[in-house]
Amino acid sequence: MPVWQDYLEKAAAYHGHICGGQILGIRMSLLGLKLLNLDPESDLKDLVIYLESDRCVADAAYVVTGVTVGRRRVKIQNYGKTAMSFLDLKTGDAYRVAVTSREHPPHSADPVEFWNKKTDSDIFKVQKVGIKLAPGEEPGPPSRVVICRKCGDEILDHKDLTVDGQTVCRACAEKPYYQVLSEISLK
Repeated sequence: MPVWQDYLEKAAAYHGHICGGQILGIRMSLLGLKLLNLDPESDLKDLVIYLESDRCVADAAYVVTGVTVGRRRVKIQNYGKTAMSFLDLKTGDAYRVAVTSREHPPHSADPVEFWNKKTDSDIFKVQKVGIKLAPGEEPGPPSRVVICRKCGDEILDHKDLTVDGQTVCRACAEKPYYQVLSEISLK
């Protein structure tokens, strides 16, 4: 099993710099894989990662595992926590790794040197967890495609809602994150 320092150069290239979040994310990812008896250098097609934050640790998880959102093997549950869960679809085993250390390096300190002095048990708590993928959350092609009766957009993977007896997307059922200013013709 590689050591976390082996990933620093790749993490810096991908993320743009090395910070505490990158180091913690690398270490969390390697620990999660170790708990599942998986090798980061092997094909991790049966690995699903749940990220509890959309910050630096997310990039580090990609660097170590190669697991991506687009392949439906990364799920973001943005609880604002520096934590990740690792699910092996082949065995059903899953572990959650969370940062418990309240100690962080001063801004003038070298984060690599600081975190190198800490053991995994100094930094993380580990929990064996049960994770059941909801319908439409499985990796692979869409399990279902329907059309929103209000806007006409496709809705993939059971993300539709039924409102007043009609199948609609979440944007039409709830307030979307965007405001349509105009329609643009591509003709």
